[in-house]
Amino acid sequence: MEIAVGALSGMVEALPGKLGELLQQEYDLLSGARGDVAFFQAELRTMNAAVVRCEALEEPDVQTTGWIAQVRDLAFDIEDWVDLFAHRVDAGGTHDATSHRFSRWIRRLTTIPDRHVIATELKELRARVVEVSELRKRYSLGPQIPSRHAPAVDPRIFALYADSAGLVGMDGPRDEVAEMVTGQDPDGLKVVSIVGMAGSGKTTLAREVYRLVNAGFKCRASVSVGRSSDVGKVLGDMLSQVDGRGRGDAGDVNQLIGRLRQHLQDKRYLVMIDDLWSVQTWEIIKHCFPENNLGSRIITTTRIEAVAKTAAGVHVYKTCLLDEADAETLFSQRAFGSVGGCPAHLKDVSAQIMKKCGGLPLAIVSVGGLLASKVRTTDEFERSGLEWRTNSELQGLKQIIKLSYSDLPANLKACLLHLSIFPENHEIEIERLARRWVAEGFINEQRGTSMEETARNYISELIGRNLIQPSQLNHDGTHRSYVLHPVIHDFIICKSMEDNFVALVHAQQQDVPPVNGTVRRLSLLNSGKHDQAAAQIDGAKVSRARSITVFSHTGRTPRLNELSVLRVLDLEGCQGPLCLDGLYKLLLLRYLNLKGTDVSNLPAQIGELRCLETLDVRSTKVKELPPSILRLEKLMHLLAGNAKLPSGITKMKSLLTLSCSNIGKSADADIIQELSNMASLRELELFCNVPRASEDKKQVAFPSDGFQSLKKLSIRCSLPSVTFVTDALSKVEVLELKFEEGLSKESSGVSGVEHLSGLKHMIIEFSQHDVGAAAAMAAVKKTTEKVHPNCQVIIMSVDKKIGK
Repeated sequence: MEIAVGALSGMVEALPGKLGELLQQEYDLLSGARGDVAFFQAELRTMNAAVVRCEALEEPDVQTTGWIAQVRDLAFDIEDWVDLFAHRVDAGGTHDATSHRFSRWIRRLTTIPDRHVIATELKELRARVVEVSELRKRYSLGPQIPSRHAPAVDPRIFALYADSAGLVGMDGPRDEVAEMVTGQDPDGLKVVSIVGMAGSGKTTLAREVYRLVNAGFKCRASVSVGRSSDVGKVLGDMLSQVDGRGRGDAGDVNQLIGRLRQHLQDKRYLVMIDDLWSVQTWEIIKHCFPENNLGSRIITTTRIEAVAKTAAGVHVYKTCLLDEADAETLFSQRAFGSVGGCPAHLKDVSAQIMKKCGGLPLAIVSVGGLLASKVRTTDEFERSGLEWRTNSELQGLKQIIKLSYSDLPANLKACLLHLSIFPENHEIEIERLARRWVAEGFINEQRGTSMEETARNYISELIGRNLIQPSQLNHDGTHRSYVLHPVIHDFIICKSMEDNFVALVHAQQQDVPPVNGTVRRLSLLNSGKHDQAAAQIDGAKVSRARSITVFSHTGRTPRLNELSVLRVLDLEGCQGPLCLDGLYKLLLLRYLNLKGTDVSNLPAQIGELRCLETLDVRSTKVKELPPSILRLEKLMHLLAGNAKLPSGITKMKSLLTLSCSNIGKSADADIIQELSNMASLRELELFCNVPRASEDKKQVAFPSDGFQSLKKLSIRCSLPSVTFVTDALSKVEVLELKFEEGLSKESSGVSGVEHLSGLKHMIIEFSQHDVGAAAAMAAVKKTTEKVHPNCQVIIMSVDKKIGK
């Protein structure tokens, strides 16, 4: 069982179970080792209650923060010890009953050095567990009460009291939302929700609409809920506004709901409910509003799309970021007092500042207002306008973003912080991220749902909370990639550095910067020629790293033989020669991404990576995979691209995703037949080269009754030469056909599409547009639309000649 490190409490809670599994195994533990492991179990269980309480503190003191850091390091090191134990003591693998006693004796002799190391490590870990436990008792961390104090001053003060005359880019959204509020069903009760990321102007927009439409309503109220809401206080405030008597004191919620319903029963009312954070809070508040067929209206604002949809159904307006012109107008007003007031010597730095603000109104207002009081020099504007992480004068902006972070469940907090490894404005593929999260242990197992599917659900929730922004969509409408807004990215980098979650190293840094604790995740940033001369990272300083991600030249990558507990190695897109010496020794490695690198060969001993789940060598110079890869029993995603597979691929029983090239070569004519017997396969990508001389014969033929679990099939061919027989690929829902050019004669080159009974989405693409390509596209589309009327067919053609 892999520990989900979404929260420290999750780690500490799961560790005793993992230690228990170790005790149940038939390993020959050293004398006293079982007692040490049992001791770890008991102590960690007692620590967990204190950890849970400490995690709930939004502003922990220095002692608590220090203790949490020690527990985190201890938990990581214990888990590393457990995971490495089996590899070091049971390196010989499995043994049958007849040789069990002899092999056990041999194993004792051959692992004596490792056993002495294990004994020393256990002694050190036990001392640390005792020390951390004593600190807990000394600090009395157990009985603390979590604090959820609201800020003394509402950080949304600008939005609450904004002057309408100074607003920018508001007219269009205001009129659109006002029409949503007043239009349709004039007599029924309607709720309109405004949703968007933190600081996007939701409250300002709602107040403008409220002011615009309120004349026609006899009863009006505007209340703010907030994340740590007192529902009784909110209802009391609402009652005092609609009734005009008494104060807005909190009271019994049921009584307040009854009084509000009674007062509003025969009146046309308009209520603005700002800053909703949960469906549960809305489910209570909504009972205050009687459906009296008088055309009453409710306007809500929220950062969370699930809350908006629950409250308003289809009547949801999503705020947009300011375009470049409006952002420049707002910034000029705030920083220089007038539109076009930017001095010539500040135009370049002002453009950089506006890019960093990313069209987010709150960021532009906060930074612009700060700069208005500064000396108008380039150095001052760079220091105050671009270096946000160390600028205490931007606390209001940081507090707004922090509210969204604090509201996340513990597992999503770790997932969000993990995104700090990527450079600013980097487009992140969801498929890549989901597999990384699984490999790093961020994902809890859920019955009936794969861990990768759970990871995708986590990503969807972060999108729904407007913390990440969708960038590209797949042809079936699902998300393919996303980006982080620069303001969110800046915040999570600050938070990651505070918590020692990730160590970031830029090209200008010669080594890992000093951190408070052990480096567990390393990201090497700034790819490009300018960082080729930077020194290689000292592996000794990152020897306990669990993940290493490189966006720079490969020369900075630490030596692999010093990274014994590495789980993730992601070098996608790195340039320069790549040394994989020692790769086969990374016994805990789960994710290896070499896509787009200059690697040409994989180590022959890659089969030693028994924990590997994902291997990606697409777009590399690797021509053939080593035979030992067949020993990777846990490998789920093998993305070989144009590399040739070794024979016997069906031995890999865990494969879910396969990308490979073997098609179009006579020696490998039966490869599709072999792959069709892989019961676990869900996605298949085939690369093939069809010689024009054989165009009369289908080179890529899919047999009946094969690929029983396949959901997605992608074929990339030089020429269209594909056929599907009756009963072939009955479970395939997505079919992608990508060809370079059509056949010389007017023939589609693709037959049997009508046999794909489960088809829902089909994409056919040609790199060159010619007569054969046009014929193929028309024929396939006609057949598909006739036989599969509910299938979405997308035709794409990219003419290389035109592109030149």
